[in-house]
Formats: sequence, C-alpha cells, structure tokens
Amino acid sequence: MHEKLQDSNHHLWNRVLTSIQEKVSINSFDTWFRPIVFSGFHDNAFELTVPSEDFRKLFLTNFAAILNHSLAQVVPNPCTLKITPQSQEIASNESAAFPVVPASKLECASGGKSWLVENLWAHNAVGFVAGPPKTFKTWTVLEMAVSVATGTPCFASFPVHRSGPVLLYAAEDPMPALRLRLASLAYSHGLEIDQVDIRVIQADSLRLDRPRDRDKLAATVDLHRPALIILDPLVRLHSLDENQANQMAEFLGHIRLLQRTFATAVAIVHHSRKQSAHSAGQSLRGSSDLYAFVDSLVSLQRRHGRVTLSAEHRSAPALDPIPLELAPSPQPGAAPFLRIAADSPAIPKQDPLEYRILKLLAEYKAGCTTDSLRTALQVRKQRLLEALRNLMAQDSIRRNGNQYFIIFNHAESESV
Repeated sequence: MHEKLQDSNHHLWNRVLTSIQEKVSINSFDTWFRPIVFSGFHDNAFELTVPSEDFRKLFLTNFAAILNHSLAQVVPNPCTLKITPQSQEIASNESAAFPVVPASKLECASGGKSWLVENLWAHNAVGFVAGPPKTFKTWTVLEMAVSVATGTPCFASFPVHRSGPVLLYAAEDPMPALRLRLASLAYSHGLEIDQVDIRVIQADSLRLDRPRDRDKLAATVDLHRPALIILDPLVRLHSLDENQANQMAEFLGHIRLLQRTFATAVAIVHHSRKQSAHSAGQSLRGSSDLYAFVDSLVSLQRRHGRVTLSAEHRSAPALDPIPLELAPSPQPGAAPFLRIAADSPAIPKQDPLEYRILKLLAEYKAGCTTDSLRTALQVRKQRLLEALRNLMAQDSIRRNGNQYFIIFNHAESESV
C-alpha cells in the first residue's frame, strides 16, 4: 500500500514537471529542474533533493513562484515543499562527473522525421547554403522558405515533411526587391504572397557576436516558433575572423544552441571560394570548423555557364548535382523565379498547384467542387481548371458531375 502511494505521488511530481516545461525554456528546465530528485511525500509535503545549498538558494530566488503555481495546478489538495540539499560528499562526487544516460533513453527523432525538405535539408538541421558569387544562393534559400512556409514541394520536386512559419533575415536585399522575389516564387507555387507565412526581421544589423543581439534573436524565435530560420549571409552576422577556429567555434556553438533550444532548422547563406579543387564543403570560406559544423550543406557551383545545386548531409546520402535556371515569370513586370533547368531529366517535376489539389482531395473524400477548390486554394479559375485537366489526364483524379475525387492507389497513398 505504501509503495502504491509513493508511486502515485511520484506520478504527480512528473505531472508537475510537465507543467513546468510549458512555462520555462528548455535551457532553464535542463539547468534547474532536471537535477531535482523527488524524495517522497510525507506530512503533506513534497520532499525534493537538490545538488547543493547554493543551488537551492538560487533556485528558490528564480523559480519558486513557477514551481508553486504548477504544484497548485496539478495537486488537488494544498501541500508544501521541502527542498533539501544533498550531502556535501554526494554533491561533490556528482559535480565531478558528466551527466550520463543509457542509450535506450536517448531522445528519439521527432515523429520519426528525418527531413525538413526531402534530400535538401534534414529535420532540424543547421548548415549552409553556399557558393561563389552569382550562383543563386539567395534565390535558393527563398525557394526553400516558400516551400517550408506553404508545405509545397521545393523546386516542384522535393517534398516538404514539416511546414510552418519561416523567419528570415536578409541583410543585403532591399525590402522592395525581397518582396518582388518572394511574390514571384509564391506565384510559381500557385500562390499569392499573402498566403506564404514568411516573417521578415527588419533590423539594420544583426550581429550574433553581440550578447544583446543574441538575446533579441532568441526572443524573436521564441515568439514566432519557426520551422526554419534563414540568415543571409554569414558575413553580415558577426565581426569575427572567419579563419580563426576558436572564434568561429564559439559563434557556431550559439547557432547550435538556438537550434536545440527551439527545435528548429537553421540555414545560413555563406560564400565559398571562386575557384577550388576541393570538395564543396572544403571550399567554404573560413575555418574548417564551418564544414565540420553542418548537418546539411547545399552547394551551388557554376560550371560551363550553368549553375548546379548539390547537397550533402551528416546522416543521409548526398544529392547529386542538378542544374538550375532563372525562368521568366508569366506575370508582366514580375521578377523571375528559380527552377530546375527545363532540359534536366534528373528530377521528375510536379506542378505545386496539382500537388495541393491532390492533398486537399485526399482530405475531403466526399469530393470537392471547382468553387470549393478555388476558395480553399485561392487561385484563378483558369489556372485551376488547367491543373484539374492535367490531373484527370494522368488518372490521378476523376470527375462525377460537378465534384472532383482523388483516385487512390498504392503510390498516391504514399505520396499525398
């Protein structure tokens, strides 16, 4: 009976910790709450053990209110806290050791996901989109941004596995030019710019070697919780010597902390050397720590007048080079948009609007009318009818009266 009661109280304490996780940052929780040990429940008091007396004093100063509030939310009856420091001997032994967990207790990948953008950017990866000048680096990250923000395939070929807001800092693009580029890319995805959840940081400078700017960026990320952060370019983010490994290691460590704290992906535009016999990663300008740092690296090169894109990853096979081109927009006066070269047989392309239609019809198995599709997708009727005709010609959808239905088969059920 006593053991069951203690198990019940331990369960309550775990619920208190879960409540606290919603109120504090990951860093604060790991630093101040994970070291606490639940020691039991006696005389209407939760007995907790902390590493030291100094820890206890600082903890009570900074987190007593949060702990008491969560305790009141979870525990049905009023109770008190009894917080005791460990004995000096135990505390000194533990302070001399690194934290260790069994391999079976290591955190699993979120939802089993391995990709943010399939074959281009790993889930929650940090890394660079790199290349010499005039190789479409900014165009490439903006295309990634539009895809992640809308859930539509990148370059009409690479599926997005996690969509969500994108936080963008573009240090070198005037805002009107940036808007023009994003509007053109959105249109190439069958969308208007106001349907694309890209949030642009408007700041004259953002220097992540300054503590104040680091704090402001962290607060901004915490507020918007993006699926992807894009920082363009690296050279505008600091005033350090990129060839000094110790300086860059500290800078990159902050980027990694930002990624882990907020469970987001971070893509940074960076320059590589104009001419190099080395691999794409070894051609990155600056310390070799930059290449060692990346989870995903998208590399752009110009060869014989054509720009090619390739990608490599820490934990996945590399993507072989594919040719890119800037194509003129069908909209008068609009900017061009970046796409896989029209004469490239390497990657099968899919109209983003067709992809969105299939995804919507898969959700509404009762079928959709043309008008309901237009309302949901917010596209012009002529553009929608053209996409519907193409999908019917591919035997991907069928029409019954004024209703359109998806034709399910094994391949479609996996891709939609």
